[in-house]
Amino acid sequence: MATLTDFIVALLQSVVELLVNFSSVALNDPLSPILVVFGNLFILAAVGALAYVVLGALGAELGLGTTPGSR
Repeated sequence: MATLTDFIVALLQSVVELLVNFSSVALNDPLSPILVVFGNLFILAAVGALAYVVLGALGAELGLGTTPGSR
């Protein structure tokens, strides 16, 4: 039976393997690093926009940033 420690070790090994695979793909030709960087920027922008909207909705539900008479 797998334990939590085994799971964490396997997860960390997979992350290291993933980084090695990404670096070998990104350094395959001259255009690949540029595409990887722009892809990461697009993903970062999408995650940031989603986090901004979610935190704004959560703040609105908790009454942050509103005056008492505006509701």
